[in-house]
Amino acid sequence: MDFIPLIWLILGVVIMGLEFVIPGFVVFFFGVGALLVAGLSWLVPGLKDNIFLQILIWLASSGLTLGFFRKYFASIFKGKVIKDKGEDEFVMQRATVTEEIKKNKYGRVTFQGTSWKAISYDENIGVGDQVEIMKKDNLTLVVKKIYEIED
Repeated sequence: MDFIPLIWLILGVVIMGLEFVIPGFVVFFFGVGALLVAGLSWLVPGLKDNIFLQILIWLASSGLTLGFFRKYFASIFKGKVIKDKGEDEFVMQRATVTEEIKKNKYGRVTFQGTSWKAISYDENIGVGDQVEIMKKDNLTLVVKKIYEIED
């Protein structure tokens, strides 16, 4: 029965690793409980022989750590959630065409010093023309040509 703490240790590490596969930050605490049982089994005489008490300690410690620490640690491990308000700083801005954009074919524009893939769905746009950005679709800008009115 000297191998029982080692089994709890391996089980704890495996369960904690399952957190990468099963999201939700719940399984992690069952791994913590298993590690706690492994440590107690090595330290407390006679606990290695009592499987029922080990399971009871595992369930209790897992439940307690889950109940008390999940909310605190979840905010640390989940990261920052950025909510998109639908407002885009690209829309209604001007860009300059650097590679010809043909109707429904990709070209390139320069916007704020960066080159972007761009597309126009209804017209051909030549190099050097000014365009207005209608929307940003991932890393592609949907544009339309700006026609200057001469006096």
